[in-house]
Amino acid sequence: MSDATLRLEPLRAWRFVAGKVSALGAVTSPPYDVLEPALVRRLTDSDLHNMVRLILPRDPELGSSRYDGAARRLVDWQQAGVVIQDRSPALYVYEQQFRGAVLCGLVGALALDPERRVVLPHENVMPQWVDDRFELMTATDADLEPILLAYGGGGAASDAVDAARSGHPWLVADTENGAHHRIWRIDDPDQLAMIAAELARHEALIADGHHRYAAYLERARREPHRPGTAVGLAMLVDNDRHPLTLDPIHRLVPGLSLETVARRTPDSWEVLPGRVDNVPDRVAVSDGTSWVTLRSTAHRVEPTVSLLHEELLPAWGVPADDVTFHHALSDVLALAGPSQAAVELVAPRLDQVLQSAVRGIVLPQKATSFGPKPRVGLLFRTLG
Repeated sequence: MSDATLRLEPLRAWRFVAGKVSALGAVTSPPYDVLEPALVRRLTDSDLHNMVRLILPRDPELGSSRYDGAARRLVDWQQAGVVIQDRSPALYVYEQQFRGAVLCGLVGALALDPERRVVLPHENVMPQWVDDRFELMTATDADLEPILLAYGGGGAASDAVDAARSGHPWLVADTENGAHHRIWRIDDPDQLAMIAAELARHEALIADGHHRYAAYLERARREPHRPGTAVGLAMLVDNDRHPLTLDPIHRLVPGLSLETVARRTPDSWEVLPGRVDNVPDRVAVSDGTSWVTLRSTAHRVEPTVSLLHEELLPAWGVPADDVTFHHALSDVLALAGPSQAAVELVAPRLDQVLQSAVRGIVLPQKATSFGPKPRVGLLFRTLG
């Protein structure tokens, strides 16, 4: 299934037609796993064709049939000409500008690597979310959300990306969060061959989309001979040329009180009163009103999120399966209480993430939040 070479293949992407929707930005969405309910409502109301209507089949009472509605809706959009497929294969240069940050890289069909030689995961996954994404991909016969990968030293491939950005964009969109998006096509055979030769020299870290990538692998395992299952929609970023941000994902821990933290935290950790900012690799715990800060007294190379799951949660008597995940600290603090603690983490260092991935060690689920994330709905892929 894999030749252990990093490959990003051209594809005929699907896109929305500007004249068929209120605006190209109005039909896009952040990835499924960062969508809060209030934002889902706003996006759903913004346009009848917003991508949340495809990527969030949320009614569990319908079982697996809840994905059928998304599949029918996509077919309806295709037949009505609301979305159309590009005329010929290309790699797509995608640029997103948002609050001074720039996401820039190549979008294409990533060759899957089940042996983890050149496409390197760094996080564990939750089986229910892999199943969810797999069922959606199967029902729609599509990859609706690109995963995000980072590599370094792209050389000639990154030069081609930057050169394309000097030309007239193929697609332009502005989204409700204030971000500006532009896309260009690269379809010249010589350029594509040069990019392929350059990428073959590299490994890439999965920055965002571990559950979707695992769903790609599951699809390929179940349908190994079907055309299109050996690849999945992805965006590849040269982190040296266009660095990504790296943020933590915080935890809400049911059944945990500050008294339990003070009493049951292992002796290898120092418990400091209050929320102390200048402590490296700290873990801060709050009941919504008061704080304590934990600092490891031993020299550790592991990211703090690993220590939380390997040492602290077991010591506190909290099953990891009970923990929920929140990107915004304000969201987790709003839910905290005397018997339900918010745990604020600091982001792992990029070198910690890379070292773990190269060694084949995966961090706990939802260990990192790389960004900016590609917007869903500007480009997607079908297997048909």
